Amino acid sequence: MYQILRGGCGSKHTGAFHMSRPEGLPCYVLLNVRTGGDFHIAGKSYQVTPGTVMIISPGTSYSYTNPSGDYMDDWLHFRVFPMGTFSGTFPHLNIPIPAGASEVYTTLLRQLLWEHSYTPAPYAQENIDRLFAILLNHLRCALNTDASPRPAAPYADRLRAIRLDIQSDPTNTADIAECARHLGISESYFQHIYTQLFGTSYQKDVISFRTEHAKNLLLTTNLSMEQVAELCGYNSPVHFYRQFKKLTGNTPASFRRNNK
Repeated sequence: MYQILRGGCGSKHTGAFHMSRPEGLPCYVLLNVRTGGDFHIAGKSYQVTPGTVMIISPGTSYSYTNPSGDYMDDWLHFRVFPMGTFSGTFPHLNIPIPAGASEVYTTLLRQLLWEHSYTPAPYAQENIDRLFAILLNHLRCALNTDASPRPAAPYADRLRAIRLDIQSDPTNTADIAECARHLGISESYFQHIYTQLFGTSYQKDVISFRTEHAKNLLLTTNLSMEQVAELCGYNSPVHFYRQFKKLTGNTPASFRRNNK
């Protein structure tokens, strides 16, 4: 069982800020570092980059600062019951974990604080325990992921968000030029890092998601082919028919007839 004591998201400090706790704290400390900095934990020194997460165990000496400028992080102080069981559940304590997707941890920490502050018992505790399980699983995934540099790394979170937007609503798809402007990069570089991260081009991904959406509509509704085409983001039913048949080997009508 996890007990949240206090926490914050997007906490900012000026470049002169220096945190020092030579005796540590009587609880666990989770930090989602969003700007990078110099850390000293249990006598060891680390230079961490943005997107680093660490969990510091009770009574562990630590200090940190960002000599390059302002410092920002998300943080959480918590306890675990029964006492002494957490290190067996998650042994990767007092070390920086290059987690990459810092927005994921920000979202999880914000939701943990929400549950702690506003959700009534007994639901709050159940929700907190499940959110902690999700957070720790994300950290385990980060520890098991190849950490070699990749061209898409600085943009990976935002590319994943763009891809989720396509999946959520294939009718409202930005073109490559708009996506590149959103990231502040060239169109050619956008296409390169998108393909490198997802193993397929942006345009092929759009068509694939539209086709999957069309399949679902064909099998679960009685909408006309023209209506399905429109709901999948096609201005021309003919264009929809051609792309659907190219990917599936069937026309939309034959797919519906053969799979109903």
